[in-house]
Amino acid sequence: MADLSNGKDSSILETLESNMRRIPHLLLVFALLAAFALPAAAQCNDNCPQRRTISVTGTAQVTADADLAVVHVGYKLYAADAKTAYANALDTSNAIMQALTASGVAKSAIESTSQVLEHTQPYEIQRFPNDRQDWEQRQFTVTQSWTIRVKPGDAAGALNTAINAGANESGWIQWIVNDPSALQARASADATANAHAIAEQVAQKSGVHLGQLVSVTENQGGGPFMGNGLGSGYGMGTGIVAGNLPMQPGQQLAINSRRVEYTVGVYAVYSIE
Repeated sequence: MADLSNGKDSSILETLESNMRRIPHLLLVFALLAAFALPAAAQCNDNCPQRRTISVTGTAQVTADADLAVVHVGYKLYAADAKTAYANALDTSNAIMQALTASGVAKSAIESTSQVLEHTQPYEIQRFPNDRQDWEQRQFTVTQSWTIRVKPGDAAGALNTAINAGANESGWIQWIVNDPSALQARASADATANAHAIAEQVAQKSGVHLGQLVSVTENQGGGPFMGNGLGSGYGMGTGIVAGNLPMQPGQQLAINSRRVEYTVGVYAVYSIE
């Protein structure tokens, strides 16, 4: 421990005390400088000279012929008890499968999507006439459905075959392209080009020179749009309930393949030079 009683040590002590007294004042100065600096930085937005930009949106849509058709077929049957319902389902299910494979559809192209045996829901029974015997014959319901993947030109034939074999709830068709990513890439590129053209027009009318692309954000709509195929790479047809259609041999529904559409929007920011 140093002896601070002599003059030299007393001078050191006074210097230390003076510096300690100055520290709060220095901290206050730094705090004030920071307080004034932050609002100035916060006010610097896209209107600042060093950050002048033009923001625009661009859209594009591309289409392509479908490469594949996914035909949805199925049936619904009623019976007085579960055992009878299941027995009827066996006959109908096997008849549909045998008819499809006999027509040339590969078994690997047919996929089961659902099969349900259950008590008929009360709201469904109420739709039928108040005939006691008819009501008793609808106590159980059995349903089954498949998807059939065929070439677009074979979709109508596959649907016709399934319906003639017993499918009474069928007709929903998806039209699919093999490479939806290529379709998306084309739409993205076209949308970005559209945004650039719009930005050029804005710059010319504003009397400025358009600079480099700063950022671009793509919006594909957030997922597949089942009704028209936008953003999903496939389109979809409507479903039909066949029932007992009076079809003549060789006749089938006139079904044409849909063109698949993909729509993309972009938000682009360009600098101003």
